[in-house]
Amino acid sequence: MRAINIVRADRDDLSALAEINRLAYADELTTKFALNEKADEKSMFEFFKARLASRFDHATSELFKATDPDTHEVVGFACWTLEKGGDEAGGPTPTGGILQQMPPYMNAEFVMATGAEIEQLREHMKKEAHYYLSAFAVKPGRQGEGIGSQLLEHCLGMADQAKLPSWLISFPRAHDLYLRHGFADVAYKDIDLNKWDRYRFRGYGIYRSCAMARQPQ
Repeated sequence: MRAINIVRADRDDLSALAEINRLAYADELTTKFALNEKADEKSMFEFFKARLASRFDHATSELFKATDPDTHEVVGFACWTLEKGGDEAGGPTPTGGILQQMPPYMNAEFVMATGAEIEQLREHMKKEAHYYLSAFAVKPGRQGEGIGSQLLEHCLGMADQAKLPSWLISFPRAHDLYLRHGFADVAYKDIDLNKWDRYRFRGYGIYRSCAMARQPQ
């Protein structure tokens, strides 16, 4: 595991964080179905920049950046949100305003369908106060170096100190990472990507999103 520096991010980091988010999202399997031919790098960068700006505005969210100690390059980030639970729950969500104002370069049918399922998973988080991983990405090319693990451990340390559970929505590529850090599946939703690929059976298969929880340690 390569050592990195983890510090609180500020608005001066917004462009770097947005670009990491864009690059990581481009590698996600569902991106093929969520975007149409009008999507371009600039549009996606601006989308993630606005989405992360809302995290800085959120009163109980903290953003942390991972930087390379040699180059000082930002190589990953995490947004850790304290949610009160009960009827007062409802911090930043994975869909982050997409459902309210759909950008023209997004496949509205796919995003609405999958976004609604993610919101259903979030219903499991509303029973008690908790921390929630509301944004998380490591720069492609730097993945596999333990950067995500170190960011996650930094956030989980805050939850353990506060004696609060931690929640997140996991997508397939990161599921094993969360299991290794003590999270357990609570509920899941399956998306049949063959259906969205018009049953051409090009190997997309089932894409599973999980609500996962970890108790304080």
